[in-house]
Amino acid sequence: MPEKSSKTNRLLSFCLALTFLSFAIVCQINFESNSVQSLENQSTDTLVAMVRNLNDYRNRLNNELAQLERTESSRNVTTSLEQQLNSARIFAGTVPVSGPGVSVTITADYDLYSMDVIDIVNELKVSGAEVIAINNQRVTSKTRLTQETDSDEHLFLAMNGERLLTPIVITAIGDPATLEKGLTFTGGIIDNLNTLYGIYPIVRQEQEVIVPAADLNTNPAYMRLPEQTTPVAPD
Repeated sequence: MPEKSSKTNRLLSFCLALTFLSFAIVCQINFESNSVQSLENQSTDTLVAMVRNLNDYRNRLNNELAQLERTESSRNVTTSLEQQLNSARIFAGTVPVSGPGVSVTITADYDLYSMDVIDIVNELKVSGAEVIAINNQRVTSKTRLTQETDSDEHLFLAMNGERLLTPIVITAIGDPATLEKGLTFTGGIIDNLNTLYGIYPIVRQEQEVIVPAADLNTNPAYMRLPEQTTPVAPD
């Protein structure tokens, strides 16, 4: 008895579904037929006006799309220029930078000459240092390391004419392991300072090194843009 009732319910559900489907199909056919009849009943001028309006609407959409594409392209160009400008500032030394690297510390216990510091700086450059500082002063192409004499005839190290106080700390940004190895390999600059002069710099790998912006003169005294001249046509 329950099995017979279940079959009856399934049959009833199927019939209802079929009825709803038939109703939906009839409604769709009537809607499409009414739409076609509605267009057929319109005058030629009305149909032309409708087509013109649709074309205008499509043109407006195309213009808006083109404007959005130009805006996006302009934004991408601006972002690219900003990235290039930031890179130029970093390599020009006009902004402070940070990153992993090494530090080399030399205390006042040793007599140090300017060439010793220059050799360490050059070795760091060869080993891939991207930027170097001495006592928190950024090293640039214009940096001068010299040996000076004070009023008591004592020698001291100077950077750009100013005395370097001890301890002298040289910091560099780059791959820490590579920079350290470039300084400490057998026969290298640190090994020579140890064995030849009894100078023992302390070399450490650093997770974060901060190098300040360089003190640069951005107003050249002599440089200027060349004057534009109009070429003279030959006779």
